[in-house]
Amino acid sequence: MNSNYYVIVKSNNRTGKVGMASIRDVARRAGVGVGTVSRVINGTGYVSADTRKKIESAIEELQYKPNELARNLFRNKTGIVGILVPDVDHPFFSSYVRQTEAALYEMGYKTLIGNTIGISNREREFLDMLDRNMVDGIILGTHMLAESEYQNLDLPIVAFDYRVAEEIPTIYSDHNKGGLLAANEIIKNDCKCVLNVTAVVTDKSPSINRHRVFSETLKKNGVKCIDYIWNTKQRTEEYHQQMNKLFDEYPEMDAMFSEDLIIMNALKCAGERGMCIPDEFKAVGYDGTLIAKISYPSMTYVSQPIKELADTLVDVLLKKINGAKLHEDIILKDVCLVKGQTTE
Repeated sequence: MNSNYYVIVKSNNRTGKVGMASIRDVARRAGVGVGTVSRVINGTGYVSADTRKKIESAIEELQYKPNELARNLFRNKTGIVGILVPDVDHPFFSSYVRQTEAALYEMGYKTLIGNTIGISNREREFLDMLDRNMVDGIILGTHMLAESEYQNLDLPIVAFDYRVAEEIPTIYSDHNKGGLLAANEIIKNDCKCVLNVTAVVTDKSPSINRHRVFSETLKKNGVKCIDYIWNTKQRTEEYHQQMNKLFDEYPEMDAMFSEDLIIMNALKCAGERGMCIPDEFKAVGYDGTLIAKISYPSMTYVSQPIKELADTLVDVLLKKINGAKLHEDIILKDVCLVKGQTTE
């Protein structure tokens, strides 16, 4: 057995220098062979109870801390999972990363987070790095590359809310249900001209279905619905300026449906223009992030099950890491409407 494990021993000498002891020092203190110490550390093979107790006492006396990197290389595991997101500043992805990291930690994994800020080269560089034995698997929330680039990765992968390749399972909320809930709320409020604002433009993302169902439902019920594509290339601090332009361009608009962050800016613009909410302007958000819960007036929104999404992504990825062949998408049904003061 090699000596890839070492311990930092706190010295009591006057200089206060720190010394290093190898696995051989632990073996010498316990009066056993290096291989026996290794079996105790790695939990492999048989070691008698008395011998194990001697080794554990030696480890405690020497304040022994195994070199995790070396141990994981020996096991062919890193104990790390990569999480890629397009924008860690976005309220949804901030909450999503927090919940996913917590779920991984509960299962004994640490995380390496890559923030691609929507740039394909950054995503490619992160994936190239992670694919070089840096992690045990990847939870993918970005999708700027060609399908073949994901297929060529030699790692277990699960995707969030985007179909990157047929053999990679995708986990997402029931956006059809979410779009219908939002549409029915708008119809109940007798709105006449509604702006349906989406940042999604591809069928590969199931999230486009919430806007599609929303628009179709309103039009079937005789409500004017204007489908508008939001400019996602701008910085978050520029959202307010774009929203003001929308109010100028569509003065007849009396309601809006979009993600929480966009609706937050719409409420701000409406208030600045002296519009009474919800009498003159109504809004329904989507996601159920913190900003939706603390907005004033309180926002009506469709809530995604963010914790359940995180738990499911982690569960599927760990099964794949352990050898399971999983390809099927999973749709989470627990989507609900939370009433606030932006609708009646």
